[in-house]
Amino acid sequence: MVGYILSCIIIVGGNQMALIFNFEKLGELLNSLYLITNRKITLKDDNFNDVITSNTACEFCKLIQSMPHGLTLCQQCDMRALTHVREKNRLHIYRCHAGLIEVAVPVMEKGQLLAYLMYGQVLDDSSLEEQWTIVAQRCKWHDNLSALHDAFHKLDQLERSTLLAYADVLSACASFIWLREYVKQTELDEPQLILSYIDKNHMRPLTLRTISSELGIGRTKLCETARKAFSRSIHDLILLRRIDSAKKLLTTSDLTIGQIAESVGMNDCSYFVKVFKTATGYTPSKYRKHGDADKELDNNMPATTEYMNLMKTEGDLLDNHL
Repeated sequence: MVGYILSCIIIVGGNQMALIFNFEKLGELLNSLYLITNRKITLKDDNFNDVITSNTACEFCKLIQSMPHGLTLCQQCDMRALTHVREKNRLHIYRCHAGLIEVAVPVMEKGQLLAYLMYGQVLDDSSLEEQWTIVAQRCKWHDNLSALHDAFHKLDQLERSTLLAYADVLSACASFIWLREYVKQTELDEPQLILSYIDKNHMRPLTLRTISSELGIGRTKLCETARKAFSRSIHDLILLRRIDSAKKLLTTSDLTIGQIAESVGMNDCSYFVKVFKTATGYTPSKYRKHGDADKELDNNMPATTEYMNLMKTEGDLLDNHL
């Protein structure tokens, strides 16, 4: 099952199950949709985490999310929208907190919700200035309304019939994802359970006692399982995942180094900088300056993809049980 990556834990019939995603096929599908629509399309797992996206956010959304308050509002808005989809088990067309139109549809398997597809952001075909008045009022907290105004006027306007057509295509793609098994359910073994738990919870403070209690695995066995399956300690697995998340935030947000440290579960900024440099060879500031665009820098950063390689290894191991 090359290309499949373990994503999250769900409960089916009282049993813990894993969702695994075929990143290669999903990437091809979402990129095709992006070429047709020219808009960002994201697949999220059952825990509302991003699994894969077709493209970076639009300029307007980047400006909103460049500020901590805006990023929080976007996350809360996504959660409300996806909770609505989960409760209703059907497509949801709505306006985000800033006033832009988005679409969310469920990916289902025999009544069991597996994931979500999200599409946006667009405007309706009413007066642009009337829509901007609403958006400006909702975003009055932003420190650069002029830039927001310019980015707003670059967004596409869609007639209702066109928007509904896009929503229908998105729903068809959700069914296609399930039918082609780009998303699968499978039973969890302990290494998979550990890795999925860390992936879902790495942004909050974690202790061995907490992990042991919440997974129902003894601390000694927990450590032995991690060493045997991944040749790493639980502590190392958590740090690798936090470094990966930090790298993403460094290149996609304007959050301060301290804010990023807190966002990935590390409240001590000095310790975060030390760990980041030890893992990558570069300080967070230097990584932000060069980012993924500098291939030479990237090639010297083995930790950038190390955690995801572990996840891929788990996907390959998972195949042996199917």
